[in-house]
Amino acid sequence: MTVRVTTLNGRGAGAYSVDGPADYYLQPGEPRGRWVGDAATVLGLSGDVADDHFLALMARMDPHHPDHHLGGRYTEKSVRGFDVTASAPKSVSVLFALGDAEVRREVLAAHDDAVKALAGWIERHAHTRYRIGGEVAVVDAGGIIAAAFRQHTSRALDPQLHTHLVIPNRVLSPDGRWLALDARLIKVDQQSLSAIYHSGLRTELTRRLGVRWERPEHGIAEIRDVPSDVTAEFSTRTAVVRRRTEDKLDRFLETMGREPTPRERWMLEREAVIDSRPSKSTSVDAEALHTGWAEQSRQLGHEPATLIADAVERIAERRGIDAATREQMIERTIVAMSEKQSTWRPTQLHRELAALVPTETAATAEQLVGWLDRVVEEITSTRCVDVSKPIPPDSTLRRDGRPITESVADRALTT
Repeated sequence: MTVRVTTLNGRGAGAYSVDGPADYYLQPGEPRGRWVGDAATVLGLSGDVADDHFLALMARMDPHHPDHHLGGRYTEKSVRGFDVTASAPKSVSVLFALGDAEVRREVLAAHDDAVKALAGWIERHAHTRYRIGGEVAVVDAGGIIAAAFRQHTSRALDPQLHTHLVIPNRVLSPDGRWLALDARLIKVDQQSLSAIYHSGLRTELTRRLGVRWERPEHGIAEIRDVPSDVTAEFSTRTAVVRRRTEDKLDRFLETMGREPTPRERWMLEREAVIDSRPSKSTSVDAEALHTGWAEQSRQLGHEPATLIADAVERIAERRGIDAATREQMIERTIVAMSEKQSTWRPTQLHRELAALVPTETAATAEQLVGWLDRVVEEITSTRCVDVSKPIPPDSTLRRDGRPITESVADRALTT
């Protein structure tokens, strides 16, 4: 996965995102963060993130009325929020690192739109819980608040385009209260988040730059025409983490006399990430980094302008998803889920379906994610599918009560 969710606890939760000086450089004139989510609009938050407003929300305070609490009080152990970090494949970061100004703009816009579409998906599927008649009910949230902090390098100063989508642990409930987010959506379904972000990023870059992709593995693919030695050159941080992980796995085997379980392996990998994290850089010049990256590429025998020219505009015809392909994707999704488990949730169907989106598909991320929602709804409401939490009969209605009809997104994707 390259979308990971970190739980933020304690009084300092969220300070990492705004505590300067920034360890990841910003392009000239670029904001440190952007507000996302319907609930942010309810609180009068839009555009650039102000540090004091963000920290107030992480402390469950109304940013415009510091004496007004949003929901119950926090303790030291309370979950203050969640950091959903979406990282682009290394080959995409290489396009950003070595491309001219226009290519950079398109790569950044594609990534931003994919993250925005992911945030919209989280919001549409977000729930909260409270008691109704003595029973705990799981209900649709009326919107989330999120701050999107886009960053461009790893701590080792390799090109690594990624965004921290920080979601304070407060959502609007249908009765107007501010309650905790039911975090199962983002904590349990990280693979779904990853598949949705990557499929949206691919359709955006195919549409914008005409790139070709390798065959997706677990929903993730690299750009086919970016040389592998260049991606390896710019993966210093990845190599360090891999070596640290291998050391931890060897010690575990020696100490415990067995291989770690999947859960234990995941914990060891997370430890390796934290243990190998270098200290923050106090100042970095953006253009100096691009110049240095270009020189690294030349030392490998790849002139940056030639590399970029060989990677973009390789697809002559941008495609949608025709009816036959759509039906094949649905059938493959059902078969894949049936082989893995006897019951499943709709969000797991999103994961399988997103990973199957043809790599030559050209669409906006918002169009694609909306299309995925509608196809999953069809599977769960009209197919003979065993789901652990069936969709009720009125699932074809939007939250505002109006029926879902064919949209521009449907026509854009279905040819």
